[in-house]
Amino acid sequence: MANTEFNLNYKNKLEIDTTGNTSLDDIDSATWAPVAVGIQTITPSASETADTTPYWTGEGFSDHDVTGKAVQFAIAGHRVDGDEAQDYVAERFTDVGDSLRTLARWTDPAGKQLVFVATLVSVVPFGGAANVKQTFSFTLAANGKPKKIEDVTPSNPDETGGE
Repeated sequence: MANTEFNLNYKNKLEIDTTGNTSLDDIDSATWAPVAVGIQTITPSASETADTTPYWTGEGFSDHDVTGKAVQFAIAGHRVDGDEAQDYVAERFTDVGDSLRTLARWTDPAGKQLVFVATLVSVVPFGGAANVKQTFSFTLAANGKPKKIEDVTPSNPDETGGE
């Protein structure tokens, strides 16, 4: 029987390039900042485009083919001033266009890594009641096909910046 375990979400590592590179050719010159300090939830999603076609051989039932995806990561937590990743995102609250694009990197608990060009969408740099910690949220929307990086050592979740 295979050894199985439940992985905790914090073992996933999400990072953004705070130098604003926008090409997968610039991965080696990126300055990676973990999206971790003050973050409570990260929810990935993949909106899919699908072709649904009923064939005669299906006897009235359809065949589904996924023909495209739009991958996003919804990120939310508390605003922590001075955190490199949060400061980079919050500074772009009123920006439009290419200044909202940067590189992003996701490493799963097994060390599998995807790097992609991303757009910072729906940035919320603060919010909430007067007597509570400021909220912070944004969506990291992948642009185009991500690049798989092979032979990555699994990340140490204790190096995420804590909190």
